[in-house]
Amino acid sequence: MRPILSSEPHARRRWHWAAGLFLPLWLVWLALNGSSAWAMGLAAAAAGAWAGAVLAPGDPHPWRPTRLPSFLGFFLYQSIRGGIDVAGRALHRRLPIAPRLIDHRLRLPSGQPRTLMMSLVSLLPGTLSVDLLPATNVLRVHVLAPGGERQLHALEARIAHLFDLDAERQP
Repeated sequence: MRPILSSEPHARRRWHWAAGLFLPLWLVWLALNGSSAWAMGLAAAAAGAWAGAVLAPGDPHPWRPTRLPSFLGFFLYQSIRGGIDVAGRALHRRLPIAPRLIDHRLRLPSGQPRTLMMSLVSLLPGTLSVDLLPATNVLRVHVLAPGGERQLHALEARIAHLFDLDAERQP
């Protein structure tokens, strides 16, 4: 096991990533709790950034803040679309579903990009992340209707863009 405060490049990248995580965590705290408890938020953000640097598996993958508005727009649109789609299917007289499991080969690297992918799959219309098979880089997904594969590829491309990755070249 490597020392936490190692000077090797991997450790420096992790601490750099943690430093970049600190401000967004603190801003979320302030947005949710207001400025009256700013010192508590400062401590919580520092603890969260430290935990991320020390405990998060894999290499850190910094995201591009300038690409966040586009990603959030995509996320919001897909979330609303997913809710409407599921409600429409539930209320439809014939319940138009064709459920099945599909295996989606992940092209994103392990760590934050892959974790974000697995978390957000369930917000796409009619999809649910079921299992990750890390030995084969496969994400097993439950889909309610045809078209789920296209949505998975679109989400993966958006995440790759957010993290400035070339998803096509990943293992």
